[in-house]
Order: sequence, then C-alpha cells, then structure tokens
Amino acid sequence: MINVEIKKYEITDDSNYLFTCAELTSREFEFLDNLKLERLVNSKNTDEFLKVLQETVYSSNIALINDESNLDNFILKYYKEMVDFLVERLEINHFSIIYLLFIEEYLNDFKLILKSLLLNNINLENLFIPLTFSYENLMEFMKKESPSLINEKDIFFQKIISELFNIKTIAMSEENYKQENIINFRKIEISFEKKFIEILLEEIKKIKSQMLLDYFKHWIDIQNIKNMNRVKYSEENLKYLDYLYPGGFIDINLFKILQSESSDYQVKEFEESCYSDIVIKGVHSLFSYKTFFSFDKNETLFYLRFFDSIKYSVSNVVKIFSFFLRKKIEIIVLNMIYMGIKYNAQKRNIIHKAEFLSES
Repeated sequence: MINVEIKKYEITDDSNYLFTCAELTSREFEFLDNLKLERLVNSKNTDEFLKVLQETVYSSNIALINDESNLDNFILKYYKEMVDFLVERLEINHFSIIYLLFIEEYLNDFKLILKSLLLNNINLENLFIPLTFSYENLMEFMKKESPSLINEKDIFFQKIISELFNIKTIAMSEENYKQENIINFRKIEISFEKKFIEILLEEIKKIKSQMLLDYFKHWIDIQNIKNMNRVKYSEENLKYLDYLYPGGFIDINLFKILQSESSDYQVKEFEESCYSDIVIKGVHSLFSYKTFFSFDKNETLFYLRFFDSIKYSVSNVVKIFSFFLRKKIEIIVLNMIYMGIKYNAQKRNIIHKAEFLSES
C-alpha cells in the first residue's frame, strides 16, 4: 500500500517580499469567479465568448485572439508578463521557481534547441515558447564551441546550458545514442528530461522552502503515475526506468511492481494516498472512455489545493509561486473553453474542463 500524504507546513514570512505579496494580494480580484466561468462556458460561439472575456481583466489583450492563432499569442503574452514580473521581483537565489512554474515550457524549448542542433540546424522556431530568451538567441548561443554565460546570475540556466552541450557532444559522437546510424531522439530527450529535473530539484532545495520542495516531489510522483499509465495503455515496450523520473516521494522501484499488475491492483495500492483521486478517477476514465483528461484535471486540483494552507500567510516566495500557478492554470482553462466552443464540443465536456477552477 502506497501511503504518501500532504504535510502541514509552517510558512515563515520574508520581509523582502512584503511589497510584492501585497501587490499580488490586491490583484486577486483578477481571478475569474464562478459566474464569469459559467457565462464563458455557456457562450454559443467564440464571438460571445470574447464578449464575456471583454468584461474581465483579460480585456486589454483580446485583440491577440483570432481564428488563425486561437489563444496562442494571448497565452504567450500573459506567460511572458508572469516571467518578467518574477525576474524583476525575485531574489537571485529564488530564480529557480520560474523554471518550476513553467517546467513543461522550458523543457519543450531546450529539447527543441537540442533537436535542431542534431538535425543540422533545422528550424523549429514555430514550436518554441519564448519566455526568457528567443529561439534565435538561444540557437546562436548553443552554436558556439563551448558554453559561455548569457545570464551569469541564473545558476540553474548555467547548469542546463552545460548539460545541453554535454548531451549534444555525446549524441553526435557516441553510438549509444544511435540506432542504425539514426540518432535516437527519444532516448536523448529522456536523458535530458531526467537531468533537467535532477538539477532543478537541487536548486529548489537551496531555497530552503519545504513546501516548494515537496510540491516538486509531488509533481514528479504524479508525472510517473501518468507515464506509467500511458505506457500500460499504449502497450509500449518500455522498461519502467526508461520513463520514470527519480526524486519523488515514491521509490521508482515500486513502479516496477505496479507496471506488471492490473489497473485494479494499482487503484488499490493508491487508495490510501493523497494521489487517490488522481489514480482512481484517472484510471477509470482512461480505460472506460479512452481519455487522459481526468488525470490532468485531478492533478491540477491537487496542486491548487496543495497551497490552500498558505492563503493567509503574509509575504513569502511560496505565496508568490502559488499566485502565478493559479493564474497560469486559469489561462489554460480559458484556452480549453475557447477551443471547445470553437470546435462544437459537447457542452458537458466543456463544463467538465472548466469546473475544476470552481472546485479548488
């Protein structure tokens, strides 16, 4: 029986963030209330959706939304604003929370750069998410013979760049990354992902916030749970060590047992843990309705509820992180609602995608 629990935390306030947290507290009115969400969900078409959105804090950037790009430019605008705010306000030794907040986006970008370099500089800019640097700048930087610093204050970035150079060098020279003279990109990506998470975990530890460190460990556990179920569902011939990230609360060797057991066995193993909703509802939805959405929804709910206990703290880096995590999730939900309306998804499915903001 796997028994991982959410701990209780005593958060120490940091006077250095008093002004920043006061500003963010005053901005909490920005979050969409249930009435606005309901009206957005019940929009008959995208034009009506945009009219409702015009009544919210997002009105100033509605012009970025169109049929061609959908909400892509809109999302990027807000993501960049979040990153810029954090870069300006965070202490240097807390910069790693930016990478934690946007972990999927930064992993995407670094892997794209690596893939481009290994494919004779093929242009993959259309898939790039420019947050703290542009595709062009990073590519030029990585084409140098040896790494030099873009931002010497960002320790995590320094380490990741060095790792990219190392993996690039190995991939272009050693046969263990090749199959029949074709570079095995998936193997390279997994190797980089694990190293990225390992380095980020070490940087988060330096912040000396047990809550942020535990959040990251929970994130690792949940990714491993989802990855295991993806492999089981698709019946891919992968060893459990190929797709699991070390560093979570759950020993990755336990997944070796779970991988070979039935879904019912997995559900029973997790029923007493804090991941019970994610596993029970996710597994049922996956094998009954062939969708991973329930995994993603209950994962998001887990993160939102995880930070409930610091709502009434005054000023600390955890409060800053939790504010922008919720803001990021809200923007993702807006995108899901818009796309559901645009492509005439069933109303109950759109409601299902939006309701976890009101459930948190």
